[in-house]
Amino acid sequence: MCGYHVHDDQYVHEQPPMKLRKYGRIAVEFPASFSGASFRAQGVIVDISLSGCRVHSALAMKKNERLGVLIDVPGYDHPLYISQAAIRWASAEEFGMEFLEMELTDRQKLHEVVSRSQPL
Repeated sequence: MCGYHVHDDQYVHEQPPMKLRKYGRIAVEFPASFSGASFRAQGVIVDISLSGCRVHSALAMKKNERLGVLIDVPGYDHPLYISQAAIRWASAEEFGMEFLEMELTDRQKLHEVVSRSQPL
């Protein structure tokens, strides 16, 4: 929240710190499968970056929940596999996740996908 502080008889306007994304996002529509300790679900990746993605899904997720992810990327024979991702935010039918662990070959594939598209 913005505020004002008095300092030496002057008002100083303070801005809240902004969270900046580490990597640019690209708009996509990739089918995906998710699995956790007690569930399996389907969804659609609607934007993606090197560090995470936003998902549209009927599954209600909870912040900080951990899951594995398979993403079907057009033009690739095998899905992109993220062995561990964490939910960073969730709303009614969407959630955002951060990619925590993946094999080097999947990381390279993700880099190819992101670098061949225009960022949002």
